[in-house]
Amino acid sequence: MGVAATAAALVLAAIVVLPRRRPGIPTLATSLLAAQAGSAVVGGAVLIGAALRGAHLITRPAGAEEAASLLRLSGLDGGDAGFFRLMAGLVAVLGGLLVVVLALAARCAADADPVNRALATAVLIVEAVGCGGALVLVVLGQRGLPFTVPAAALPLVVLAAVATWPRPPIDPAAASAPGIGYNERHG
Repeated sequence: MGVAATAAALVLAAIVVLPRRRPGIPTLATSLLAAQAGSAVVGGAVLIGAALRGAHLITRPAGAEEAASLLRLSGLDGGDAGFFRLMAGLVAVLGGLLVVVLALAARCAADADPVNRALATAVLIVEAVGCGGALVLVVLGQRGLPFTVPAAALPLVVLAAVATWPRPPIDPAAASAPGIGYNERHG
């Protein structure tokens, strides 16, 4: 399942990034953001499937064979499948928004326009702050996968943000003009 999820994330990443690929555009940020968008799609699909399966098992008749491991949330769900449907809907809405933001940021990072690159850099800076928070939690003793993966990705996210940082365009005619420069004569 992990291999299939990784393959699906990479395919979505390629669909997002490859049409906009140009020379001189940093590929680290576009690839990272597109891979994150693909991972969010796969992760959201898995979470929605688990929530809907939990709702299905809750609505089974009392005499039916119990599933070995899917959960009862004791008093929280009240034996009602509404909680699981709510979670599936919430994951669908928030996951969809996350995918849209990451895919648009990947497309913006692949553009030469400074405003688009600034938007992609802003998304990467927000990610870097989140990864920094995860790193603090890892240092404080949290060793779970949701904390260690973002903490380990912090250097990569920072490098992507630095590579995407918008720079003013260089005019080739102005750069090669003689007599214009800091150490040249003025006047």
